[in-house]
Amino acid sequence: MIATSSIADLPGPPRLPLLGNAHQLVRVGRMHRRAEEWARRYGPIYRLEAGRRPMVVVGDRDAIDEILRERPEGYSRPARMREVFEEMSAPGYPSDAVRWGVFAAEGEEWKQQRRLVVTALNSNHLNRFFGIVRTATARLHGRLAEAADAGGPVEISDLFSSFTVDVTSALALGHDLNTLERGDVELQRHIQHMVAMVGRRIAAPISYWRWVKLPADRALDRSLTEIYRAVEDFIERGRSRLEAEPERCESPRNLLDGLLAAQKRDGAFSDEEILYNVLTILIAGEDTTAHTLGWTVWLLASSPEAQNRLAAEAVEVLGDERVPAQYEDTERLSYAEAVLRESMRLKSIVPVLPLEPNRDTTICGTRIPAGTQLLLLLRAAARTAAGRSEDFAPERWLDEDEGTAAPKSLTFGAGPRFCPGRNLAFLESKAALAMFARGFRVELDRSGGPVREEYGATMVPRGLRIRVHRAPVAAAAAG
Repeated sequence: MIATSSIADLPGPPRLPLLGNAHQLVRVGRMHRRAEEWARRYGPIYRLEAGRRPMVVVGDRDAIDEILRERPEGYSRPARMREVFEEMSAPGYPSDAVRWGVFAAEGEEWKQQRRLVVTALNSNHLNRFFGIVRTATARLHGRLAEAADAGGPVEISDLFSSFTVDVTSALALGHDLNTLERGDVELQRHIQHMVAMVGRRIAAPISYWRWVKLPADRALDRSLTEIYRAVEDFIERGRSRLEAEPERCESPRNLLDGLLAAQKRDGAFSDEEILYNVLTILIAGEDTTAHTLGWTVWLLASSPEAQNRLAAEAVEVLGDERVPAQYEDTERLSYAEAVLRESMRLKSIVPVLPLEPNRDTTICGTRIPAGTQLLLLLRAAARTAAGRSEDFAPERWLDEDEGTAAPKSLTFGAGPRFCPGRNLAFLESKAALAMFARGFRVELDRSGGPVREEYGATMVPRGLRIRVHRAPVAAAAAG
């Protein structure tokens, strides 16, 4: 596309001298909603300023898809994000060597790490690892049954976080934390605080913590200490397993095995690369899938029709089983997958994505210099591309008519840097949803007020409390 205008020509909200729009973005948790509101007012591409730094916001579906497909050569994560990660480096590792795994790596570094992560999480391996997902799903059923019998409100996000961290730790690290039954959620809380602070620091107009640390920043220091201690323990256990079972070097059984085997074989990965890849997988596996399940339950609680249809599919596929008995069962859960995709469209846990171009480019007819901060409105783009965009309509994902079918979701990205954990996320989410629909019904507990969207590094359903009831078929079996 031929550039016809510059950033200075773009529309946008009024700016203050020196501050720009920074005063309008200080509520970090709601920043995504403000950006979406401005897109409705100013169009699919507009301008903001954080202080004197220009920022271009893009909500056009086709433009975003093209940008994502040009990564990593054309676009990379902002320098600001890399700085925030480096400041959270593990003690004993040089900060200038911090790469933060496949999530933050760029160029050749990314290609090397990406190859191993994709191989470890390849869909061909999921059948072999299904037993881990089934075990965690059965444990989650037990906790939900306890909640149904108790009758009180449930912080469902905490249960989903335990579920996903148990799956991720066992599948990627070879260690079953079993937080669902043990009730030990301390590591989860440290991870959640770290993720929230990453988002807060990236969006902050100034790096205040370099001079003054608030209570949240001091709590972050404590959380980082505990997280790194736990991750280093995972790695040492992995090394011990490799020494005791040398065959793991030739046939790695999980991501950590693969990283350690590659390091032992030819020094492919440094100690810090292993540490940050392990941490990245642990964070991504716990945070994103848990919040997606939380938003999905919230949507289902407001749609009895969708609950009933999901329950009917679960009964048909699971039969008398409480959880999917085999991997092939999850492949038959087409409506459960449609429910998840619709939840991701309406309540994407990544509603916005910051990037910057590596070279001068053109977006929507506007000249964009290299290094300009971009904010891609992923959720807004997916919503505006769909008919009845505000409705919760899972059936749109089952419609084969190109005129009415849903647009492709951007939740997992597109192009070479699509999320390598996509297949695992759908496997564990469909297993959990089928179990939930087969055995229980859910209603919202509104005693704490409305559920709020709070955006940090991911969009969290804050204040989500539910009441769980046994489904009639499950109640009869329990009786």
